[in-house]
Amino acid sequence: MLSNEMLYQLIYALAAKNGRDRVLFGDCAPQAFEAFRHSNASSAFPELWFELPLLGDPWFDLHALTSRDALDPNACFDPSTTGGYPETFAWFARQDNVRQLALSWDIGSRGANAPAIQLLVNSDDPMTTYGFLEAAGAPEAIEAYRTLRERLPRDWYPCYTGVFPTRRWADSPREARATDDTVPPMHVECIPSTKTQRAYADDITLLEEHLRLVGIEDMNETLLERCQYLARTPFALEFQLEVGTAGRLGSTFGASLRFTFPGDDTEKSYRVDGAAGDLMRQVEAWGLADERWRTLEETTFAKRLSRDDEDLRLYCFPTFIKLRWRDGEPLDAKAYLMAGIQARA
Repeated sequence: MLSNEMLYQLIYALAAKNGRDRVLFGDCAPQAFEAFRHSNASSAFPELWFELPLLGDPWFDLHALTSRDALDPNACFDPSTTGGYPETFAWFARQDNVRQLALSWDIGSRGANAPAIQLLVNSDDPMTTYGFLEAAGAPEAIEAYRTLRERLPRDWYPCYTGVFPTRRWADSPREARATDDTVPPMHVECIPSTKTQRAYADDITLLEEHLRLVGIEDMNETLLERCQYLARTPFALEFQLEVGTAGRLGSTFGASLRFTFPGDDTEKSYRVDGAAGDLMRQVEAWGLADERWRTLEETTFAKRLSRDDEDLRLYCFPTFIKLRWRDGEPLDAKAYLMAGIQARA
């Protein structure tokens, strides 16, 4: 029988073969495998995201996402298979308006000891997020999240919220907030509506108005112009906010684009000779990526196999590109690969 650990190793080997381990993944594979072993809350294989920098030494972080449908509401959860969050998984398993619970392991920078935990929701219901923050051991973040929500533009949908136990609140002067140990422990990802994204593409003043509304203070023409460039692409735009005490934003701000969704049968939407390639050439021209982005397309695969008479499909493909700014200045760019298993009809 193919165990989840064996399937993980197969997926990683396919994604990293032909020298891509050296180009994209670095030497993080052993730590990532250990993290994966602590990310199996049920027998169902979790959805994986490999987070890869596009400049500098190669490394990766690992995100393992468990779907609500994979969990038994009456199950007893083990700290060793839930990243140390059994109470959060128990809460998650009993909810309706939730989609996935993600364990995010900082393999490249902090090892595989204390993952972040992130909730992905089906619809915008603040009470669900309040319950998550309580269950994740961060009740002090509830008021900060409530304050942030009051500032969000009407057409921004907060799709996930994450708690980061190895970081602390940004409760210090701005000049001190630029260091990693002052990054706040809560991230909130927001998706503007398609209509609003198109409006940003046409009107940079509206984009600036909305970013200032949510609390971004360090903003220059480079940040605004690049965010508008992202809004003009054919891909869905998302913003990631670091939220500290009193709902104040941290020093780092992210903007990402999603190339495709699983099940769309459009894994090849990331192509060097397509719209994604045009975007990545611009990111490289901005000095945020080197030639490794051209290798991302080669990680795409869809393989059939059988397990216990079940017909499965193993997949991997580039899903996101994220740009980050710190104190208004360009910081880096990262790519995300999505991988996992789907049952074939």
